[in-house]
Amino acid sequence: MSSNGLLHDGIRYWARRSPEKAAVVLDDEPPLDYATLERWSDGIAARLQTMGVVPGDRVAIAAANCLAWPAVAVAVLKTGAIIAPMNDRLLGDELAYLAGYSEPRVIVADDARRALIEGAGVTVPILPLETVEGDRGGADAGWAPVRVDSESVALIMFTSGSTARPKGAMMTHGNYLAKFAEMRLLDGRLGATTRSLMPLGMHSSPGTPWGIFFTTTLGGTLYATRKYQSARTLATLARERIDFFLGVPMIYEQIAREPEFADADLSALTFARVGGATPTPEMLAAWRAKGVIVRQLYGMTEVGGGSIIATEEEARTRPMSCGRGLAFSRFRIVRDDGAPCDPGEAGHILLQGPGMMTGYWREPEATAAALRDGWMHTGDIGMADEDGYFTFLDRSKEMIKSGGFNVSPSEIEAVLMRLDGVVECAVFGVADEKFAEVPFACVTVRDGGPDADAIRAHCGALLARFKVPAYVATSVEPLPRLANEKIDRRSLKLRHAVLPGDR
Repeated sequence: MSSNGLLHDGIRYWARRSPEKAAVVLDDEPPLDYATLERWSDGIAARLQTMGVVPGDRVAIAAANCLAWPAVAVAVLKTGAIIAPMNDRLLGDELAYLAGYSEPRVIVADDARRALIEGAGVTVPILPLETVEGDRGGADAGWAPVRVDSESVALIMFTSGSTARPKGAMMTHGNYLAKFAEMRLLDGRLGATTRSLMPLGMHSSPGTPWGIFFTTTLGGTLYATRKYQSARTLATLARERIDFFLGVPMIYEQIAREPEFADADLSALTFARVGGATPTPEMLAAWRAKGVIVRQLYGMTEVGGGSIIATEEEARTRPMSCGRGLAFSRFRIVRDDGAPCDPGEAGHILLQGPGMMTGYWREPEATAAALRDGWMHTGDIGMADEDGYFTFLDRSKEMIKSGGFNVSPSEIEAVLMRLDGVVECAVFGVADEKFAEVPFACVTVRDGGPDADAIRAHCGALLARFKVPAYVATSVEPLPRLANEKIDRRSLKLRHAVLPGDR
């Protein structure tokens, strides 16, 4: 195949140029330097090939954050295969669904996820994460990575939608490399001196492409953690002089509440981004008082991440805006009929740019619905003022964003309906001080049917913790319906907007 730039090329370059420089630092463990990352990923790639992995195959990674994670991710790309990162918080049935959906040739898993996957009856060969520790010495002499085209799919990023199950956005090497160049144009201070802190899972969109591959393409150092803790994150920001940071509003708010925040030296933090939900003016002001200008962004996995990100100056002058767009990406705000909205008029958000996915994995109908006339139809609502500054207003009708995760109400509803005694249900998001939103379930049960505790226990056995309804309201009465017989979710949300203190 012909080949241009690939996501892992930067690692070989920096391994030659700065072999002893730290590529990834995980908590207090010895850093993973560029030479070791290059050599280790060669060894893992050679092992994957002996297991039958060829270009175009999917290799799933199901593991908590660890230093082997980036080595495995790089190794997958060196075989010409496609990374399929699995959320490490999912349970067995959820992991089994993703395995059936993406059909990986191999699943690389840590002990905890391996037990869940095997317990769910998945028959895909599993490469234990502990085994690849033996590949740090590299591949045999003469081994060489497979070169694919830059337009080949590099990652299948799982993203929840309005359907009951996640979809896989197919992202190419070129998608992300162009987005990386766009980010460099946004802030020229990014480069080999970049010290990036990623407090989320390596499986995520901020984790794999923007944590691992963006940082190593620049030649910088990525700081990660096994488990997010606000106090530890604040200490790392200050001690390691972090200059590139991304978090959801919840993370910024928690860090700002730490007692050490007032005296922490955050003067190095020149590029702080917030996404996943709309931040409060109070949170932005708290960080600004520390000399940190937190920049809002709007984007989605299907367009490679941030598609509209405020410059530092835009964030200073209009802190509640996401700015006016990036160098290569474009946005439109349109009415129901597709006509452009006037300044200040709310409408549907359409995105276009080099990070746009090639489509959803094996879902042509969903792809056709999302990608129309060269634009990504997000389903979200926003507006732009007379000067072109973009403001995000609301999410797609059903999606819940909880602690930075997309949560599909339909998926939760499908699990609820599997419980004996449940007649019907509706799940929606309600405001939460810590997580921005949490799921609320209204459930109609038969006389003598399950109570709220039983419902939550049922969900907890089948769903990741962040998907389990924080609130459950049960009744024997039917749920309210609209004229078209659909459940009236709006009236339910209004009815339950004021919540009790406990959950």
